[in-house]
Amino acid sequence: MAYKKSNFTKEFYQPQEVAGLLGVTSRTVANYCDSGLMEEERTAGNRRRIPRESLLKYLEHKGLLIVDSNKRRDVVYARVSTHAQATRGDLDRQVQEVLAYAAYHSPVDIDVIKEIGSGLNDNRKQFSSLLKAVLNKEISRIFVNYKDRLTRFGFKYIELVCAHAGTEIVVVSSETKVKSVQDELAEDLCAIIHSFSGKLYGMRGKDKSKALDKVESIRVIRDDG
Repeated sequence: MAYKKSNFTKEFYQPQEVAGLLGVTSRTVANYCDSGLMEEERTAGNRRRIPRESLLKYLEHKGLLIVDSNKRRDVVYARVSTHAQATRGDLDRQVQEVLAYAAYHSPVDIDVIKEIGSGLNDNRKQFSSLLKAVLNKEISRIFVNYKDRLTRFGFKYIELVCAHAGTEIVVVSSETKVKSVQDELAEDLCAIIHSFSGKLYGMRGKDKSKALDKVESIRVIRDDG
């Protein structure tokens, strides 16, 4: 069973209410709270109560929450290629720059998605989740610093998919930070070369193995002869 976010109007819920929704016992809900799976607050009488946002977060994590189609959200997507860039603060600075811009254009809270991975990687976990949300018509706008934060190549295709789903991509910066972009592109190219080198080496290894098998087969035939 799935639930709509708009159905939850109370600020707090009792453990037995949550238990009824999830089809579990109140003791199980208490265990969720004790283990950190679900946040709780205590009343003056030391009774548990579950905040609405905590319950929604848990339901969303379990895939039980339906986002109302008329209540889309705005998202900031920020990406750097390496952990070294994130460590020196590039990722956080990128987020702050985009948030500063988006704050003037979005009347509601904005979700922030941060990711470390090459713009050439087509299997980025956070980016894939973002695209799924777009296809589910959950996203109103995606704010990015530059187009290449979403992808190095094929931006027009992503833009077309988003437009079809009613999602707008807002590119914040029109200028390019040449040095950082060049460095990151060089790292992406090195990653491509490394990937293809590994594949070619693997292919050669297989070819060499097949050749050795043929030689061994010939030897066996000659020995039998």
